[in-house]
Amino acid sequence: MTIFLIIEVFAILTLYILSRGKYKTILESAEAKKYSLIVIMPIALYILECFKYRYAGKYDKRIFKSLINLHGRKNAENHRRLYYGNKLALMIGALVVLTFLGAASGNADINYLAFTLLAPVIVFYIYDMDLDSKTKRRYESIRADFPDMVSKLVLLVNAGMTINRAWEKICAETQKQSPLYQELRTTYIQIQGGKSEGEAYEEFARRCGVREITKFVALIIQNLKKGSDDTVPLLRLQAEECWELRKMRAKQLGEEASAKLLIPMMIMFVGILIIVVLPAVLQLNSL
Repeated sequence: MTIFLIIEVFAILTLYILSRGKYKTILESAEAKKYSLIVIMPIALYILECFKYRYAGKYDKRIFKSLINLHGRKNAENHRRLYYGNKLALMIGALVVLTFLGAASGNADINYLAFTLLAPVIVFYIYDMDLDSKTKRRYESIRADFPDMVSKLVLLVNAGMTINRAWEKICAETQKQSPLYQELRTTYIQIQGGKSEGEAYEEFARRCGVREITKFVALIIQNLKKGSDDTVPLLRLQAEECWELRKMRAKQLGEEASAKLLIPMMIMFVGILIIVVLPAVLQLNSL
């Protein structure tokens, strides 16, 4: 393990010297603050550059889509490079740390060596699982907040406001920093900046990536183009549907929580059973 450690340290120092200062712009950007291993990330970015990684496979497209959902399309390219760089840096870090521990212990066997080599693969999958978990939580948060937001919009439009004015009022009066309300504020800022309402609402639906919001935006755009009198009743109907979906989702989450509690309950039952039965068994054996 000592030989492996020396080779790894030499390779990392060489790559650090070659990559030092090359990625200063991206590593000092606002996006980089969301990643942990900025110190050794230049090494990872340099390795990706040397291999001319093109981010063109199905896996890369799936990751890119998740990053767009989390950070927006504008900064997605930077986030993709930083995401891959941080992941590769974590893999390198796991390999070096385990190699160092094996060398320090002095008794690492073939099984430990196999685990050390497998560790970067484990880090690779765990890192992607964390991204999937963040994306899922974002979708769940948007779905949970959407019924309340639609209800507010329907009340304001029904009171005589235009959709744009109602949207502005919701953004101004709601201090919640959830993904949905952040996207609402982004859309309003785009409209204030000169983008047409139709384009801004369509981008809002794409960023959220939720079927209910796509349907909601289609109704709004139809109202903008044709001025239909049925818009408010249709929006009210959709709000009711969204509340029903939210109730069903809450029920589903409750059932999932109950299923997850089943294993701890079984463990507790086995523990209690052992506490009750073991003394009796020991007493019988002593007779």
